[in-house]
Amino acid sequence: MAAFSAFQCDTCKNLSAPPHVSCGRCGAATLRSVALSGRGRILSYTTIRVPPMRFRGQEPYDIAVIDLEEGLRVTARLKVPIGREAAIGDSVVFEGVVEEGPLYRLV
Repeated sequence: MAAFSAFQCDTCKNLSAPPHVSCGRCGAATLRSVALSGRGRILSYTTIRVPPMRFRGQEPYDIAVIDLEEGLRVTARLKVPIGREAAIGDSVVFEGVVEEGPLYRLV
């Protein structure tokens, strides 16, 4: 399993992804890269059947909002094995970064 990188404020410990110039919570400019477990649960998901032009030919594909164990919430591509369906609350793990952004898969 790959590690998911995020940024943590040295002042208030707020986590964020992608990188920002300053902390969205307290405004401090001292952010550092941290590796997260990459494990989480599906909060919400949808299957894209009619994608924007940029993603034509990749449909259907799933997008999910994922609550990570560390408290950060991310939106990512979701890899669902053939013969399975995603469900709210399913466990997922970070698999890597693709052109479209982070990729998670069902456990």
